[in-house]
Amino acid sequence: MIIRKADCKDTEEILKVWYDASKIAHSFISEEMLVEQQKEIRNKYLPIAETWVAEENKIICGFISLIDHYVGGLFINLQYQGNGIGTALIEMAKTEKGVLTVGVYVKNINARAFYEKMGFVPINEELQVETGEIVLNMILNNEYAVLV
Repeated sequence: MIIRKADCKDTEEILKVWYDASKIAHSFISEEMLVEQQKEIRNKYLPIAETWVAEENKIICGFISLIDHYVGGLFINLQYQGNGIGTALIEMAKTEKGVLTVGVYVKNINARAFYEKMGFVPINEELQVETGEIVLNMILNNEYAVLV
């Protein structure tokens, strides 16, 4: 597996990985909302994010999108989950950025457990108005004072 910076030719594959993983991880969000979120990711977030892909045999098996120190997205192709790709992407991001923060849906128990295993700790919770879901904001290594 290699980790490299994404480029515009990766967009469709990144969006497919996001959508397929989101349908499972965010099953509490409606199909219509997922389609809207996918449009926002394509048009708003990917252009401003620093995105890295994990690639194996020229197939994107996962990606991480960072906006400064914020993990805007970490998604792994369903066929590659559980193989350490998410861990490798977080470790790479930690090396690049130092402090990392993330917002994860409270109902996404697997993602919460993953981030906790990686060393993220809760900061606070907030309501995501668009979905009506509660998001748990977390920080890696509890370096909250660095960001304030």
